Amino acid sequence: LSQLLVNPGDHPDKPRPGLEWVKQTYRVHQRIWMAFPDTHRMQEDPFFLGTWTSAALAKPRRSESGFLFRIEPERPLRILVQSHEQPQWAYAFQNASHLLAKEPQVREYEPSFEVGQKFRFRLVMQMVTRRTIPTAVVTDGQKRRSEHPIRCLLPETDKPDPAFAAWRNRLHAAASQSGFALPEDPRALLVRPVTNLFLKPTGVERPKPYHAALFEGTLTCTDAEQLRLAVSNGIGRGKAFGMGLLSLASLP
Repeated sequence: LSQLLVNPGDHPDKPRPGLEWVKQTYRVHQRIWMAFPDTHRMQEDPFFLGTWTSAALAKPRRSESGFLFRIEPERPLRILVQSHEQPQWAYAFQNASHLLAKEPQVREYEPSFEVGQKFRFRLVMQMVTRRTIPTAVVTDGQKRRSEHPIRCLLPETDKPDPAFAAWRNRLHAAASQSGFALPEDPRALLVRPVTNLFLKPTGVERPKPYHAALFEGTLTCTDAEQLRLAVSNGIGRGKAFGMGLLSLASLP
């Protein structure tokens, strides 16, 4: 586990590169990826003078390597990173130390669980679902029907849902497949929209925020191996953009 304390700047009238960095979630992912260079990269460019490319380092399966991260919503501004391998933070930030307020903190984490254990947890999940709608396509002068995939924000309604019922149901469904159970009392689960994760801009468009939710509360382990895999591999979509990291703290 690593904690990166972001440098927010000390005056609003001065450049604040740390704040601008975390507003571009894809840039955060790129910088974290730089902390896992292969041996060839370290030997050929030990001082990080060249342009970064991940071409030399094939992207591994997340269950075997890789990382998860979350930009925490409260102050102080920080990023939590969970990785299978020890990150080379000095290498990743040697040409961008101004982005951090202090040296990254790193500690070993060996998760193990037993059925019935209770934990406090925090999780950010992407709150969209894939749907398919029929569309008309004209080919060779003939009108044909095809299926067009879309992504919809949950819930699919224009009316606000102060209880976030659809979001809660989404988490309960994920829990049943991830080896844990949530309390029956909905008041025991904190739900709030996440507004600090942004899509990569296209062309002249500005980055748009992801539809995501932050969940906090308590959970109970129902399947130790499934829960271990959920912690290791993450939950839901959008893991490359700061979602899916399940953080746990033991309860007595």
